[in-house]
Amino acid sequence: MNPKLQKVIRDIERTKAKVTELQALLPDLERQKTELENSEFIKVLRSADVAPADLTAFIEAYKMNRDSGGAQPAPKHNILEDGTHENEV
Repeated sequence: MNPKLQKVIRDIERTKAKVTELQALLPDLERQKTELENSEFIKVLRSADVAPADLTAFIEAYKMNRDSGGAQPAPKHNILEDGTHENEV
């Protein structure tokens, strides 16, 4: 058999083996990524000192706002023409 062809065949076999090895690693890496993301999320929530009921209400309000077309909530303070807030005057 042609030596170049043999080399290409060996390279294909090595590549397939490497792909199989990497595919086996992927689920564990994805699981680790999810765990680290969850840890970060939990750390942020704990540092915000938010009560679970308040967080639930916030998430539900966000979902309703998002699902209703993304209208922005009304600002708490009106901004005047000169750029100051109403309560700063």
